[in-house]
Amino acid sequence: MQNSKSSEKSRGIVVFAINTDTVDYVGIADQTSLLAQKNLGLPVTLITDNSAQPKFKYDNIVYIDAQGDNWREGGVQWRNFGRHYAYQLSPYDETVLVDTDYLILDDSLNMLFATDFDYKLMHHNTNYAGAVYEQMGETSLSYIWATVVLFRKTLKSQMLFELVAKIQRNYRYYRAVYNIREGNYRNDYAFAIANNIINGYNSNESQGIPWPMLTIEDKISRIMLTDTQVRVYHADRAAVLPYQNIHVMDKEYLQSRDFEQVVEAVCGTT
Repeated sequence: MQNSKSSEKSRGIVVFAINTDTVDYVGIADQTSLLAQKNLGLPVTLITDNSAQPKFKYDNIVYIDAQGDNWREGGVQWRNFGRHYAYQLSPYDETVLVDTDYLILDDSLNMLFATDFDYKLMHHNTNYAGAVYEQMGETSLSYIWATVVLFRKTLKSQMLFELVAKIQRNYRYYRAVYNIREGNYRNDYAFAIANNIINGYNSNESQGIPWPMLTIEDKISRIMLTDTQVRVYHADRAAVLPYQNIHVMDKEYLQSRDFEQVVEAVCGTT
């Protein structure tokens, strides 16, 4: 008799973390992967380079070439090339691909796997003021965030990631064609363009993640969690938010002892 487990689909989380000269992304991934594993109940695969020394017990660690100093802005180094490898390198049939600075605090992403899709992208983002990024340029495509991507191992998903790779290699061309305002390569732009092409030059938002991502853009001094709220403290004010996943732009805070304590409290670690 065939083992029924052999036909079950595997599911897991994939996170890319390549350290720069200013940010310990692997250290951040160690903390945010604890949160993701706790709240989604899924194994985590780390994709990083050979210099990494992760402390979290990952399901898998895959080493890739960091591809040098991708670009700098205001003296800050960014190394965001290679996200297209996620389809090829994910060991799972169904994958939650997340950035290191995305805090998974509930199981809402898991619930999306009960729906029919090849991949799901984050089409909308909001902040404290309710502001959103509308277009990648004055006459460009609507914004898509590559911070969170769900995908299954299907032909359409494979095509998406292969297109992202092509756009990365030829970014100057695609930037000109799509009238993108910023000169530096961003995965957000590449996924938006690839999604547009695959869907017959349509964004196909109906197949996207059906809620906006909340991004905290300002410097953070402290975060406190209750059963129903996320309380975020800044130097001059505080915000009380409904309990939800959040995208934290302040990398200094994500490397702080306060953030470690938040993770410890949620995950029951010391």
